[in-house]
Amino acid sequence: MESKMKGIFGFVSDLSAHNGGVKLSSIRFSKYAYFLAYAFELMLFKTRGHFFPVEVPFFKISGYTAVLAVHGIASLIVMLLWSNRFKKLIYVSVTVMVAGFIPFLFLPYGTPRLLFAMIAYAGLGGCVTAARCGYAFALNNAERLIGMLIMFFFCACIYFLDYIGVEERSTVPLVLTLVLLFAFCFCLLKFREDDLEVKEETIKQDTKGLYCALAYFMAYFSIDSYTWSLVDNTQKPSYLFFVIGMLLAGILFALAFTRLKMNPWHIWNIFLGVAALMALFAMLASAIGTTKPQHFFAGLSLIGWPLSIYMLGCAQRQFASYKLLKQCTVVFVIASPVLNFSEGLAEKVAPQFFPAAALIVVILFLLLTLFFSQYSYTHLFSVPWVSNMVKDDMNYAEPETDIFSGYDLTPRQREVAELLLQAKTRRQIAGELGLSESTVKTHTSDLYKRLNINSRAELFKLFGVKENG
Repeated sequence: MESKMKGIFGFVSDLSAHNGGVKLSSIRFSKYAYFLAYAFELMLFKTRGHFFPVEVPFFKISGYTAVLAVHGIASLIVMLLWSNRFKKLIYVSVTVMVAGFIPFLFLPYGTPRLLFAMIAYAGLGGCVTAARCGYAFALNNAERLIGMLIMFFFCACIYFLDYIGVEERSTVPLVLTLVLLFAFCFCLLKFREDDLEVKEETIKQDTKGLYCALAYFMAYFSIDSYTWSLVDNTQKPSYLFFVIGMLLAGILFALAFTRLKMNPWHIWNIFLGVAALMALFAMLASAIGTTKPQHFFAGLSLIGWPLSIYMLGCAQRQFASYKLLKQCTVVFVIASPVLNFSEGLAEKVAPQFFPAAALIVVILFLLLTLFFSQYSYTHLFSVPWVSNMVKDDMNYAEPETDIFSGYDLTPRQREVAELLLQAKTRRQIAGELGLSESTVKTHTSDLYKRLNINSRAELFKLFGVKENG
């Protein structure tokens, strides 16, 4: 247990030493179609959910479940068909989406409206696959970040419209949705097949890194399904605090990557902390006589939303080929209903204990985050991965055919070994890695033990490097 905790704190220390800021000056506005497309898709999805509900059942299935099922299936099908020649898939998806959305927005409630909603969401499922691929494979870090910020603050405006009582299907939401729909289509039709840079082959390291990012992505939405169920938009004074919390979350997310020089690991733990506070205040609401803290922390916890998308997009850029991306999509589509099942069951069976269930779920994910922190560090949050956040773009993961393959070294030990083999002094290594000399000495000692050697001379000999070279 002691060694486990030591590993966790060492992991956090390594991250802190190598964090950096994303430079917004790296944004290439010629890539606007790619970072706006994904933002528009998420905004369109959110607008529809707030102002254009689907209430008519499809046979014995709720309309909401029916359109989400169609959306997920269409997204999976298009992803499985995706290739370097994707323009036809985009044309078909855009056509189906528009053909469904226009009647859906104008028809009165009823079965025909539901059927057009299902057509619209089938097209949207294909379009979201295109938007995600563009977000991952055509953009750099700054462009991914600005796309998420545009989306996040726009969605905060949607919640504000909800707060001030803008009616469903009124003129403002209708015009807004139509503008988003056609802006989204315009961006998708600007996609060029030569703009997406994707790895042709992946290795074992890539698979572990991408699935680790996917696990964080799914963990966020599992927690969000609980916390969001505790938000009541009919409580207007409290709902205003939700909007304020969300705005602060967006500001913190922007500053964390640009000015505060934090990395995803730090922001993830902030998300877990505020999600736990949200559930705790939901439990205490009747005792303290207000739901304002509950709603405030609910809004603040939405920082996990752009974070999880941003992390997954960066990981896809670094680790994924289309083949690996398709595998992850299949896993996500299969796992999503399972992840959301417990939330629906808990709310239905014991609604009075639902806030406690939400708190337990957050604490469970917090414990899992700590328990698997070393694994996350090795395969996702390693120093080379985090240091990419300072660069213009994510670099591909190093292939496992390097000279350290088979020695089971940690990312830090690999860094130290590389510098030792370059004949760098302990002081030089400390300066390059941002560590103290005593810490470098400790890492060197651990490295020698792992390699079963006792000196730098033996290290040179082991890897076939001449001491004078």
